[in-house]
Parts: sequence; structure tokens; C-alpha cells
Amino acid sequence: MKAYLFISRKILHSKKNDYSRNVVAIAVGTVAIGITVMLLSVFIVTGFKSQIENKVTGFIGHLRLTEFSNNDSWEANPTYLEQSVIDNIRNIEDVTAVYPYATKAGVIKTKDAVEGAVIKGIDSTFCLNCFSGTIIDGVFPHFSNLLNDSVVISKIFSDKLMIEVGDNIDMYFMRDESPRVRRFVVAGIYESGFYDYDSKFIICDINQIRKLNAWNDYETNGFEVFLTSANKTDDAMLSVSGLIPYNCNAIPYYDINPQVISWLDLQDVNVAILLALMTIVCIITMISVLIIIIIERTSMIGLLKAVGLNNKDLKKTFVVKAAYLIFLGIAIGNAIALALCLIQMKYQIITLPQESYYVSSIPIKINGFVILIVDLGTMLVGTIAMFIPASFISKLSPLKAIRFN
Repeated sequence: MKAYLFISRKILHSKKNDYSRNVVAIAVGTVAIGITVMLLSVFIVTGFKSQIENKVTGFIGHLRLTEFSNNDSWEANPTYLEQSVIDNIRNIEDVTAVYPYATKAGVIKTKDAVEGAVIKGIDSTFCLNCFSGTIIDGVFPHFSNLLNDSVVISKIFSDKLMIEVGDNIDMYFMRDESPRVRRFVVAGIYESGFYDYDSKFIICDINQIRKLNAWNDYETNGFEVFLTSANKTDDAMLSVSGLIPYNCNAIPYYDINPQVISWLDLQDVNVAILLALMTIVCIITMISVLIIIIIERTSMIGLLKAVGLNNKDLKKTFVVKAAYLIFLGIAIGNAIALALCLIQMKYQIITLPQESYYVSSIPIKINGFVILIVDLGTMLVGTIAMFIPASFISKLSPLKAIRFN
């Protein structure tokens, strides 16, 4: 065994009850807390992004295919795609579902209230597993080629208008400057927690909108494309753009909801700043601790120099000890972070106002790769930084060091 490793191990296992023990314990605790905070912040932000992206794409898909002439209004021009084009899009890798949709703005009128809403029509190809809303009462109706008067409303509409499953609702629409009324029956009530959609959308049979707009059986506002992951959106958009006609456009979900995505991206910046600050705190603490250890062991350093141990090996002796303390702090921090994450995931102890944060409790998404990067990064940066205080060893005179008290 090399001399610096042997000496470092003896220092680590020393039973001497010196004043540096408490300082060392504080250093290990600081690193553990730093790692815990770093991992929790990344897991929470990743969880937020994952859940909110799922909520957004659950309503509009990862890609929306529509004509260039259509704007963001709910009264868009009809879009038509050949069935062969739709089949080719479905065959693209990572595409899980493609279905037509149509929207129309209207007004719900009950005996006691009036509320604006957007009715969104879907057909039998709708991917219920992709839908981000949760049916909390009733059922999600199956829409076939036959005209169906069933609708699914949100809990927000149900509470505002005091509507329950089985109730009839009247909706008023404008066509050619003339009001049209349609009566629907509430088949189910959903809740996604995404207020922007829950306060706006009612799900219905697409044939109802076609009838209101006097469209044929193939006309629709556009198509929504669902993917296996939001990370595949850009690649899928390139593939889809090569299949659709020149007058159609493939719009990614992050362009449809830029304000929400920008808010999520801002959280990445906050996490990066937090990671940098916690790393700096850990490094400063470990540098201070190593200086204290060097001061305490000054006499030993002088003796080792006197018997011929060079400055390089002496530096390595104390850097190895500091690296061990960093490793110990990292291990403890990992254990604490994972324990807290698993508790939150199982019991959802910390809750949030859903109308403000889109989720009812703090979401967690554990990522093994993130753990590896944070641990290795902290270990590497921390160990390299330990050579700064260790460099003071080379300036110590053996004679003065031996006499140091």
C-alpha cells in the first residue's frame, strides 16, 4: 500500500477525541444536505414537467395538424386529409394515435346560469388512454358513426352550473348569424387539474359539430397526433411534415401553449442556479474543514516531512481523507433524498393548490442518470477543490511544524 493511502486510512480510523470531529460531522452533514436538496429539486422539477406536459398533450396531442389558413379561433375552416396519409402517419415510429377533432364555441344555458364553453368533437378513433382527464363520475361515451348526444363535462362546469351525470344541458351556437340550440345529456364528468382546459372544454361527438357547420363526414378542424414521449415531438414533426399536403401545418404542443412551456423552462434555470449554489456551499465547507484538519495535524505533517515524505504524497493524504468525507456525505444525501421521494410518491404528504400549480401534490420523478451525474459531479469538483487547501502543506517548514501546538 502506498504511504499516503496508509497514513490517510490511519487518520480516518483514528479514535482520538479531538475538536475537529464535530467540524467533520458538520462537513459531512453539509454535503448530505446539499446532495439531498440538489436531487429533490431535480426530481420535483422533472416531475412537474412530466405531469404538466402529459396534461397538455392529453387534450391537444403532441402535434396538431391543421390548415395554414386556420387561426387560433374555435371556428376554424375544415381540414381534409386522405386516409392513406393518416395511415402513413400512424405507421411513423413513436406515433401511438391519430384522430380527427373539431371545435366550436358556444354558450351553456341552465335555469340559473349561463357559461361560455368550447365543445370539442371526437370520433371512435379517440385514444382514451391518452386523455389526461380522469373520469370522476359517470362514463366516457363511445362515439360511433351514429349521431350521439352524450357529452363529458369538467368538474368545474359541473360545480358552476350544478350539473350532474344524466342531466340535460342546452348549448347555443352561432351559424350564419343565427343562433342554433342543441340539447345534450351529460354522460360523464372529468377532472384533469389543468384549469385552462377544465374551464373551457366539453367533449362531444364530432358528428354534432359537422352537423352544426353543415360539413360532410370527412371534414374536420384538424388531426391530433399522440406520441410515446414528448421528447419525440421534434423528430415526429419532421416526419409528419413530409407526409401532409402543402396547405397543412404540423404544430407542436409547445407552440400551442407557449406560456406554460416557458414557465416550465424557467424552472430549469432555477434548478441550475440552485445546483451551482449548493455545490459552492459544499466546496467552501469542505475547504474550511480540510484547513482545520491540516492545522490540527501540523505536528504530524512536520514529522512526516522530517522522515522523508514528500509534499506531493502529503497533499494526497489529506485530499484522500476529504474525498472520503465527501463520498460519505453523498451516500447519506442519496439515502435521505430517495427516502423522502418514495414517501411523497406513496402518501402525497405535501399538497399544492391545483388551480395554481396544475397538480394537487408535489410530483416526483426519480431518474437514476440524474443521481449518477449529481454524485459524480459533486465528487469530482469537490475532490479537485481540495487541492487548494492541501497546497498549504508545501509551505510548512518541518522544524516549525513539529514545534506547532
